[in-house]
Amino acid sequence: MHPTSPSSIPRWLHSGILTLLMLVAANLLAWRSIEPDLWGHIQYGEDWIHAGRMPTTASHTYATPEQPWVNHENLFELAVACGQRSIGGCGLMIFKCFSGLWLLWIMVRNASRSAVPILVATVAVIPVVAGLAEFWLMRPQLFSFLFFGILLVAIDRGFRDWQTTKTVDLRWLWCCIPLMIAWTNSHGGFAAGLCVFLAVLGLRGIELWLQQGRMATRTLTQFAVLGVAAMLSVLVNPYGYELPYWMLVSLSQPRPEVSEWASILDGGGVLFPFLALSGLSLGCVCLTRFKRDWVQIIVLGLIAVQSIGHLRHLPFFAIAFGFWMPQHVWSLWHRLVAWRPTLGVHEVFTSRAARLIALEVAAVAAGLVGLLCSTIATFGVDRSQYPVSAFEYMAHERLNGRLVVTFDWAQYALAALAPDTTVGFDGRYDTCYPQTVVDMNFDLLFGSDMSRRHRGAESGPVDSNRVLEFGNPDLVLMDCIGDVSAVLHLDNHPDWIPLYRDGRAALWGRSSVFNAPASPRYVAPERRRISAVMPEGIAAWPGFPNRSGRNAFSPSVAANASGASRVSTSWTELEAASQR
Repeated sequence: MHPTSPSSIPRWLHSGILTLLMLVAANLLAWRSIEPDLWGHIQYGEDWIHAGRMPTTASHTYATPEQPWVNHENLFELAVACGQRSIGGCGLMIFKCFSGLWLLWIMVRNASRSAVPILVATVAVIPVVAGLAEFWLMRPQLFSFLFFGILLVAIDRGFRDWQTTKTVDLRWLWCCIPLMIAWTNSHGGFAAGLCVFLAVLGLRGIELWLQQGRMATRTLTQFAVLGVAAMLSVLVNPYGYELPYWMLVSLSQPRPEVSEWASILDGGGVLFPFLALSGLSLGCVCLTRFKRDWVQIIVLGLIAVQSIGHLRHLPFFAIAFGFWMPQHVWSLWHRLVAWRPTLGVHEVFTSRAARLIALEVAAVAAGLVGLLCSTIATFGVDRSQYPVSAFEYMAHERLNGRLVVTFDWAQYALAALAPDTTVGFDGRYDTCYPQTVVDMNFDLLFGSDMSRRHRGAESGPVDSNRVLEFGNPDLVLMDCIGDVSAVLHLDNHPDWIPLYRDGRAALWGRSSVFNAPASPRYVAPERRRISAVMPEGIAAWPGFPNRSGRNAFSPSVAANASGASRVSTSWTELEAASQR
């Protein structure tokens, strides 16, 4: 048996392990590329840029076009619209990945300031990546996560000398006020940031009062002023007090129809990162040899409790863990080494063993680089997940008008089919739709199944037909796999005729419009396309049927494409081209 060596490892192996961990993190942050609302966010920002003013009422909808729109994600939408114009959809995905790596690097640097070795700190943030991966999408929540990380940096810098001298650097804490203003105009997650900021100020104030009594009055007054300024900062938005008021009303309503509002216990795979983070947190608090910061521990616990109630809060828990726990994870590791000394040693490398390990590290790194490059190279719209082929059929047959569409495809539809087609309801939810409209759409999607429903009292009994009459829609598009109840209902509805179907999407038209030979919009049976074949392949971003490129979301480009003459390509040729 070879002699053993202390746990220090050669420099080349140290760098190799860091590289592997970074590549693992990059792949986890890159694997979720497109999310259903991205098309809408880009479109709303593009509409604002094109018009030169912010829309004040609901756009792209026939259901409630005069309904006031409380858009609390304006800055994000302007950012992604500019990003689409400048670097395109793939560039946005690369930015998403690198922004996550930047946040992790800030966590590692923060830990290194507490004398935690870089390798240890990097290993400690791997559970953080697992907690972020499912939610790290190009959506407004991304700005919330980044702003939350910056908020924790400012708080940590502000209270850097707190444990030794009970002094505070107010300059860093005052930086949180403009941060909160930007956050308020980017995503509703600002409420979580505001609560954490106030909780830290309040708990630090209690801690100081218990130790210094009346001598702490000046500092407590400064904390109070900061707290008031933070609360007032949420009023700096286009809607003034109406935005926080709307937030309070909206957050008071359950949303069982939206999976991200479910309990972490019902969240499937995200339960495991939560259990890992929770177990490590408890182990660190109980076994660490470093001084415990009870303010950080209490706030971390409060965020964990919120994650149990709503799984969408898990990333906040993961980020707080990444900033506050690596030092204690290092201490926990030393405890384990003291218990099992063999964990802290390894066999001395022979030259042959070193070469083999180097080759293994290089091979794994090459595989991870290849996987990451493949994710980027295959970026696009998956035809088996989104109705790309259905939209191409609609464009080819000039089918447009008022569209009832399943929830997850609505913002794709309103961007891809603009300006000739508008939708009845989409992912903007109650920011621009009253509860009655929300309920009538979910009545069709869920039918009589009330296990995931919260209906308003004014919505009346469940009625799957109401949405099919409200606003006199022309077309209905459903997910054959996800909307089984709605598909069955429409297949048996006398007023609707199937026009298109594949293994993923099904499209119906109103019979009096599309099945009447005397109608100018009549679609003859030979022009209808019904099959059970699942579409294959990846469509080039953004997956629009009649326009592409970085300016695809431009209203003027969409209008020009809409006004172009009808294409002469046969449907058979179009299908063959889409498969290529």
